[in-house]
Amino acid sequence: MEKGYVENGFIVDLANSKKTSEVIYELSKILDMPEAKHKKICLKLGGMNLTEPELVSIKALIETMDSEIEFISTASEITKSAANELGIEISELNTVVPALDITASEEKNESTNAELETALDKIFGEGDFDERYPEENNDKSDAKPEEGDIQIVEFEEVEDLEEIRKHDRETEKLPTLYIHRTLRSGQSLSSDGNIVIIGDVNPGAEVIAKGDITVWGILGGIAHAGSDGNIHSKIRALKLNAIQIRIGNIFARRPDTVNTPYIQRTDSFVPEEARVHHKHIMIYKLHESQ
Repeated sequence: MEKGYVENGFIVDLANSKKTSEVIYELSKILDMPEAKHKKICLKLGGMNLTEPELVSIKALIETMDSEIEFISTASEITKSAANELGIEISELNTVVPALDITASEEKNESTNAELETALDKIFGEGDFDERYPEENNDKSDAKPEEGDIQIVEFEEVEDLEEIRKHDRETEKLPTLYIHRTLRSGQSLSSDGNIVIIGDVNPGAEVIAKGDITVWGILGGIAHAGSDGNIHSKIRALKLNAIQIRIGNIFARRPDTVNTPYIQRTDSFVPEEARVHHKHIMIYKLHESQ
């Protein structure tokens, strides 16, 4: 069964968790955020096997945190059986975006796409990777990321420039889905190519793309670029405040010290880009090309 947009929904993706204790820990941290209160939780559990007592504990935790479980998404037959016994609905969340907000015709939107690309180039820079990040600025950051945390740094050490260039060339060939709207909590958007969103991605929403993800706004939900396993994909936004980020099969969450779910809009945002570096997800400040 598949559902569309869940009113007052909040998507929590714990598909990377390997055991119940990880689910409980991550879930409690996410639900402790103000924007997750009094929501209908859409819980993605992947293939982990959960018994009835374990699901009861998860359900109780969600209710204790002033929310309720709307449904679970799971590939495990054991978890499905336990959920059926407890009356917990099993479902998937459809990608639901009004047709008027999606670029459907290449001819009709050719000029619009060109304008958007030009505008995005002005914000995120244009040209090849080494043009936007000159070698003299490729100073190695002293920041040493902890497993699973998102680190924010000013510069980078290029690990494999040729691979990055190859990815950029391949990404340019992918179709790009342009969305001119804000994704609300409980909405899910996915694409077999790149995704460009002119608007915010609110906490509790998710964006999944086989290519790159670009948000001309505040990214505060779940973002998964390179969903086919490509770890050279990128996630860009005017402000990256995502609860969870995935690039390929590498997962990271917002650090404990970052507790600003709603950010005041300002003209002084420095665009940010999340990429994989030494098997960790790092966030880099993007300074406009001169």
